[in-house]
Amino acid sequence: MQISTAISDLILAIFAVWAGLSVQSSAKGNVSKKGGAYGLFLIGLGALLGVVFFLGGDWISPIYRPIVHIAGVVGVPWVGIAFFNAGFGKINGKTWNLLSLILLVLAILSYLYPLGLYATLIGAIALIAVLVVCVQKYKGSHKTAALYGIAGALLFILSGLVIGTVGTIAGFPRVDLFHYGLAAASYSLGYSLKRIG
Repeated sequence: MQISTAISDLILAIFAVWAGLSVQSSAKGNVSKKGGAYGLFLIGLGALLGVVFFLGGDWISPIYRPIVHIAGVVGVPWVGIAFFNAGFGKINGKTWNLLSLILLVLAILSYLYPLGLYATLIGAIALIAVLVVCVQKYKGSHKTAALYGIAGALLFILSGLVIGTVGTIAGFPRVDLFHYGLAAASYSLGYSLKRIG
């Protein structure tokens, strides 16, 4: 049982679900924006299952591990697609469905047959899309929202590539700091996408 990690996962779940609800409430028929909300919901679901897992619920591992994987290789790209749509024009429902199908197939393949850097690469592409769109939108009434998007993308990158999940930093478990970083990133991305999209 890892109580501090369960708490950090609960905070991530709350922030990700709140951000997803916020984005979804502003989607108004925008398929890509709804997809961004679904991505945030997937992150929240993975974190919620993590709460059970870290409270000693090892029995949930066969569900928890695949959901966390899908959140990373489908959920994060859905957020990237939503930002891409906000910056470069509409992605219609048919295109979004096709992209989602490709992402889901690749998610299953990469879970069953680890594809090396696939998860890092697909996440990087999504977060680069967020950064490019937010830099482009950094003007006028979108300035604050763009800053939140930039902060969210950078927090995601920092959490994944610098903090990680193994070991400790100054006595704090890295996995806890990773969860707190992702919670702040989810909030920031949700705030940004709601206003920019």
